[in-house]
Amino acid sequence: MEQIKQRSPYWDNIKGLLMLLTVLAHILYQLQDSYPAANRIVDYIYMFHMPAFVFVSGYFGKSERSAGAPAIIRLIFLYFIFNSATGLILGFDSLLEPLYSYWYLLALVVWRLSARHIAKFRGISIVLFVIAVFAGFFSTIDNTLAAARIIAFYPYYMLGYKLPFKKGDSIIGTKYGKRLIRGAAVLAGAGVLAYFSYGYFNYSDRILLMYGYENNFDALGRIALIIIACLAVYALVNICPNKKIPLLSMFGRNSLWIFLLHRPFTIVFSKLLNDRGQGVVVILSVAGAVVLCIVLGNGFVAKHLNRFAESGTAIFTGEQTKKFTVAKLAIIVVAVGFIVSVIAEAFFGITLADTVDAVKDRIFG
Repeated sequence: MEQIKQRSPYWDNIKGLLMLLTVLAHILYQLQDSYPAANRIVDYIYMFHMPAFVFVSGYFGKSERSAGAPAIIRLIFLYFIFNSATGLILGFDSLLEPLYSYWYLLALVVWRLSARHIAKFRGISIVLFVIAVFAGFFSTIDNTLAAARIIAFYPYYMLGYKLPFKKGDSIIGTKYGKRLIRGAAVLAGAGVLAYFSYGYFNYSDRILLMYGYENNFDALGRIALIIIACLAVYALVNICPNKKIPLLSMFGRNSLWIFLLHRPFTIVFSKLLNDRGQGVVVILSVAGAVVLCIVLGNGFVAKHLNRFAESGTAIFTGEQTKKFTVAKLAIIVVAVGFIVSVIAEAFFGITLADTVDAVKDRIFG
């Protein structure tokens, strides 16, 4: 494996932009039925933002540290805490189905553990793309343990994984004006293809989330999405500047915490935007996305959450002392929450999620 790269503003800028678009899409997600512009913005963002995120994760996933036991345990710990807490509050459809953005933590575990073993096979990226297309024909491949998205997005992880650090450095080192022109041209092509594919295939949210096909014709739509995403990723890595950009670089540097924390806030914010003009909704959504990224992705929040993740990981790696930590408290609270939830539902027919729904109805009407 290659050695881990030093942090670069170039990659932080890419992740920061993608994170900002992710938060914006999630604010608008609940508003799609009421506002056509919201629906279109969400759909266009969903065409490329996760493939690009996964590509970057794969690029940095080839270091020894990324696939080491502490890194994997860290992901599992964060998944248990955040997915469980969210499910206890908002309700589970199934304990085997990750909620909201937390599927990505499970996916990273699978990709990091398996990529180094299968990357040695020639043409593996093409094979994974073929599997991603054919997986859509099987309705049994769904959100259980994030299987559908793990399979559908794995090819992009492998593309990033197989891109050598030296090649990445050569892209960054290319004269910016030259790669900007090249990236802009490819982005224009991706935009044209996205526009016509969007109208022709009439993508639903289900298809964009990589669940099973609604009809066999959707397989062609997924192939078009793959081409669009690959073009968009290529354009993005060429257009992005290699210098710190105010706020954007910070968003990228702390993107994990924005990613894990933002979803409940976007749900509440979306409720507050109802019954406003379409233009106002879009403007406020952009502003809200920036504010949420600042609040959740600043250095102060990241410092304490990194410490939380490290102490949680240490519990299972034998590095933890007898000192009582917030991570231990979080595990206890989640465990007690499950016990209380089971007892309340078994004996009284209510869950914490029911209580939260009642509070939300009272607040938002």
